[in-house]
Amino acid sequence: MSEDRAYEARVGHQISVFIENRPGSLGEVIDCLRENNINMLAISLSEGLDIGYLRITVDRLEEARRCLEEAQHLVLDREVVLLEVDDRPGGLAAAIDCWAKAGINVEYAYSANSPGPGKSMIVVRVKDPQAAIDALA
Repeated sequence: MSEDRAYEARVGHQISVFIENRPGSLGEVIDCLRENNINMLAISLSEGLDIGYLRITVDRLEEARRCLEEAQHLVLDREVVLLEVDDRPGGLAAAIDCWAKAGINVEYAYSANSPGPGKSMIVVRVKDPQAAIDALA
C-alpha cells in the first residue's frame, strides 16, 4: 500500500446464494462448504420476504459454486471490489469520498477477514468494479 493513500483495491468475486427463510437453511450452506474444505472469507445475510440473500467470498470460488449448485442452491457469481483499508477512524472515508467525487454509487458493502494486522477488508458492490478501482488511482 502506498504511503500517500490508506487503501488498496482489487476485483474479487462474491457468491450470492438464495436460501429459504427458515431455521437450518443457513447451516445447510455452511455445512456444504465445510464438507468441501472451502473457507468463507466474508459473509453477509439479509432477509427478503420468503428468502434470505446470503453473500459470501470464499477461498476456492469454482469449488464453492460447484458444491452449492450440486446441493440444489441457486448461486450467482458477481464481481465486487475487495477494498483493503487502514483499520483506523476514517480509514474507509478516503476511498468512499473518491468514489462519490467520481459519481460511483456503492450498492452495498460488508466487512471481510482482515488481510493483515492494522488492516480491514471491505467487500463493495458497485456497478463497474474496474471503474471504481481506476477512480482510486
